[in-house]
Amino acid sequence: MGRGPVTAERWLTPVDVRLLAELGRDPNLVRAAKRIGVARDRAVYRLLRLRRLYGSSVVTTRRGGRAGGGTRLTRLGRRLLERATGAHSHANRWAGIYRTRPSPHVTLEGGGEIAVSFRLRDGAATTVEVDPEALVVARRPAELSARNRLTATVAGVDRHADGTAYLTARWHRRPVRVALTTGSVDRLGLRPGRAIYLYAKATAVRRVPRA
Repeated sequence: MGRGPVTAERWLTPVDVRLLAELGRDPNLVRAAKRIGVARDRAVYRLLRLRRLYGSSVVTTRRGGRAGGGTRLTRLGRRLLERATGAHSHANRWAGIYRTRPSPHVTLEGGGEIAVSFRLRDGAATTVEVDPEALVVARRPAELSARNRLTATVAGVDRHADGTAYLTARWHRRPVRVALTTGSVDRLGLRPGRAIYLYAKATAVRRVPRA
């Protein structure tokens, strides 16, 4: 795999950035995963994914010993985090009102609602976010376990030479950003004006903590 310039904006998701930031402060992977709201296995998967993408490890793991064990950032991990820190997050973020019935969901400003897995007081104002890579694109309605199905329209596709792409769709007149590959764009025939369905699990919809 070639060692081209590091492009954190292209590859690092908001989850990746938060995980690297937590490990930069505390080398305990279990605590880092818990603080960003994911399971340890999911955190390990994110780190392995980054190693595959960049051809080198972003962390080094040491077990016990007199100096103590832990999962620490490598030089590459620190460089990726530095590049990503302060960069604009591409996570989709929407404000709305939390409702408990018939099942937990957020009624969004501007129309539409989205199923969630977190708990709040009924009627509480909140903001949620969904990572672009957490959304699955389909040309037709599909039988999936994901509780959220967003009927949208393709607004544009931003292709990259490395085979990645960002699709922008419109859902209730709001932009939705989706990460996928150029191969998927071609296979599904995704072009402006095309009607699509976006799927997301309720667990992929996170509550944004108040500042």
